[in-house]
Amino acid sequence: MYAEWPVAGWTPSHQIDNGGTGAINARKVHRQRIFDVVRKFGPISRAELAKRTRLSPPTVSAVVEDLVDGVHLLREVGTGTAQRGRPPVMLSSNAEYGLVIGVDIGSQTLRVALADLDGRVLERHREKTKSDSREGALEQIEDVIERVFRQSNRDIKKLFAIGVGAPGMTNVTEGRVIEAAHIRGWVDVPLRDRLQERFNAPACVDNDANMAALGERWKGIAREVDDFVFLAVGAGVGAGIVVGGRLHRGHRWYAGEIGRMNLDRRQWQVDYGQSGYLEQHLGMTGSDGWKSVFDAAVRGEASAVTMIDELAVVLGTAVANTTTILDPALVIFGGGLSHAGTLLVEPVRRVVARIVPNVPAIKISALGDDAQLMGALYSALEMADARLFELAGASPATGN
Repeated sequence: MYAEWPVAGWTPSHQIDNGGTGAINARKVHRQRIFDVVRKFGPISRAELAKRTRLSPPTVSAVVEDLVDGVHLLREVGTGTAQRGRPPVMLSSNAEYGLVIGVDIGSQTLRVALADLDGRVLERHREKTKSDSREGALEQIEDVIERVFRQSNRDIKKLFAIGVGAPGMTNVTEGRVIEAAHIRGWVDVPLRDRLQERFNAPACVDNDANMAALGERWKGIAREVDDFVFLAVGAGVGAGIVVGGRLHRGHRWYAGEIGRMNLDRRQWQVDYGQSGYLEQHLGMTGSDGWKSVFDAAVRGEASAVTMIDELAVVLGTAVANTTTILDPALVIFGGGLSHAGTLLVEPVRRVVARIVPNVPAIKISALGDDAQLMGALYSALEMADARLFELAGASPATGN
């Protein structure tokens, strides 16, 4: 479901060596192939499975028996319709065979969601982030993960994977937060290792803007877009960059750290500390942030309208600069900007059009505050997929 179909490594049955080790590999690939097709097209009958996989009906029946009664990755879900004869028994994936966790660590709010293997959210929780200490924030994340399992009456032993969207720069390979300016003491935090040790499940950690881009690619307005930028503005400013359908993180994980983009040559010597020019001009702390400004502008308050005009100039210039380098098809405004409604898009577009000839589509995030959380869940589901295909390929009788 989360990997591109057909399954990587899948070979049509007529191309597989059916002797010795080849026979074992063939059975493994058949199980993985059938499991993948059921996840994508279920509920589905055995006859339809045979057509879609180009496997013989006896092979399909034998593999389905393994996956239903042996490893329990598939389940029978009633009967379908038939023009004549006995109605077929329909098959679906067992979505609660395992569970995944998504975590969005915001400077103000911590969000955690529990989902099944089909990505259906079963439970969620949010509370104020304990950003005043390194250990306090880490313990809070662990406690809230355990809490959502208790609230949903699910077994934490079924946890397959954890995805985390963290503020600031992250080393994705090591799962380490390099620096998060808005949580005290969050420098060189081995977050992935900490969570894996606590919950005995694989974890991945990426910055919040990248996770938001994944969320939009999965559940939002970028599902059919291969080249786009998600611009997140809150207490900090960052961008999630997708090129050719894949996240672009850069050589040192610094791609998208546009908070340090300088739009005024007269201020090139100014020391902005841990932030930067753009973050100083766009970042907004507090529980409401830009939302309170947008609400005031809707009410007609002159000071708020002026702030939005100034925001459009700075934001539009940043979008234009980004466009000259990346040429995205789409720019998505998220974080605090997701509350802008119709106030922001057209003024920003006019600024961009004065600077560059080809203006990308500019839209407000459809997921709002959930973009990062959905991306974190997606990352967890991708890790869970790898484990599922290993389980689907392993014979319940032999483990091969």
